[in-house]
Amino acid sequence: MVYVFVVLVWLSLSIVAIPNSVAQGSEWTTPNANVVPWTNAVNYVGKNAIVEGAIVYTYVYKGNSFLDFHDPYQGYFYGVVFASDSNNFKCSIAQFYLNKEVRITGTIQLYNGVPEIIVHTPSQIEVAYQGFTCS
Repeated sequence: MVYVFVVLVWLSLSIVAIPNSVAQGSEWTTPNANVVPWTNAVNYVGKNAIVEGAIVYTYVYKGNSFLDFHDPYQGYFYGVVFASDSNNFKCSIAQFYLNKEVRITGTIQLYNGVPEIIVHTPSQIEVAYQGFTCS
C-alpha cells in the first residue's frame, strides 16, 4: 500500500513538472514541414522559413540583440532583434535564448552576405519543449 502511494506521489510530481509540450511527447508546437537547419539557411534567402538550431552565442550591440548559431558568429546564420522591437519581449533576449534549441520563423535575407532573420516578436522564436515563453 505504501509503495502504491509513493508511486502515485512520484507520478503526480512528474506530471506537474513536465511542460505541456513534453507531456504530449512533442519537442515543437510548430509543424516540421518547412524547417531548415541553420547550416542550410543561405539556400533559402528570400523565402519565409523556420530555421532550427541551438543558440550558442549572444550579444547586444546598441540595443540590438543577436542570436548566433555558431561561435565565432562572423559569417554564419543568426537572428536579430532590433532595439525598436525589444520591448515586445518579456525577457532578457540575449540571456534567455542562450544555449537553447530554437526555431526562428521569418524571411531569410542577406546582410553583408550573411543569412539572417529579423525577429520582431517573441512569437517568431520557439524554444524546444517550452514553446513561445518570452512573450
